[in-house]
Amino acid sequence: MLTINTLAVDEVSSLSSLDSLLSGVTKLISLPDIYYRLEAAIESPSSTVADLSNLLSSDPDICARLLSMANSAFYSFPSKIDTIDRAVSTIGLRQIRELVLATSVMKMFSKVPLGMVNMNSFWEHSVAVGVFAKSLAQYAGLPRSERFYVPGLLHDIGRLVMFLKAPDLMRELLLERESKEQLLFVLEQERLSYTHAEIGGRMLGSWNVPQSIYEPVAFHHRPDQAGEFATISSAVHIADAWVNKHGVGSSGERFTPNINPEATRLLGIKESELDEVWRIAADDINDVIKQFVCH
Repeated sequence: MLTINTLAVDEVSSLSSLDSLLSGVTKLISLPDIYYRLEAAIESPSSTVADLSNLLSSDPDICARLLSMANSAFYSFPSKIDTIDRAVSTIGLRQIRELVLATSVMKMFSKVPLGMVNMNSFWEHSVAVGVFAKSLAQYAGLPRSERFYVPGLLHDIGRLVMFLKAPDLMRELLLERESKEQLLFVLEQERLSYTHAEIGGRMLGSWNVPQSIYEPVAFHHRPDQAGEFATISSAVHIADAWVNKHGVGSSGERFTPNINPEATRLLGIKESELDEVWRIAADDINDVIKQFVCH
């Protein structure tokens, strides 16, 4: 029988309120200044492509990742994107902003000591979910399918917060996951009355990222309860289940969540078609993981 140690009990007490958890987290981690400077530059009518390129060039890691992503199968441009100017002009401001957000989050958590987490495996899972969510949107004929990528990529960042803020509790939940053969997010809900999904959504919202990103993150296990962005939430929900099924990386789940039938209805796709979409998307998933995670 699983024994709850005193420290884990204290952790549960400190996490009893999602608000108290987030207030502690925001003191530890926040988006870098470059994200907000880029946001301001994009919103300024006087900004030029050169202004944005100069701003992005101030962070060599972001530049390298943007160029890697621009030249991956995710975009499949016919010729090489070899400068930040061209990346900004070709990819578009919205996508540049979202890719900077994603890169910033990856950099931020790479500096956090999370001994229980294999970060490469975590981001492999996350990238696969993002790319597969985009592929599902493409297959369903939805416009601007690239907007499905970043919510998929960031869908599990709330779990990194849990590993950071409650390591002993998470060790217990991982053991309980094995002994009960239960989904980890279900155990989170039972113990805390909320899950990593709500943590991630609320944290992104507190950073003033677009609702089209934080809502699907918050509702990726409950797409039928999502609001304006229920379609993106549904794609992320389905992608998460399918990536878990195929064992690409891991964010802590060992078993495959059931797919909510409402998600397939909202997305306009049949569950029987998912294997075909996966087959089509497999090369893109592997290529983007190589470009974005193994960079």
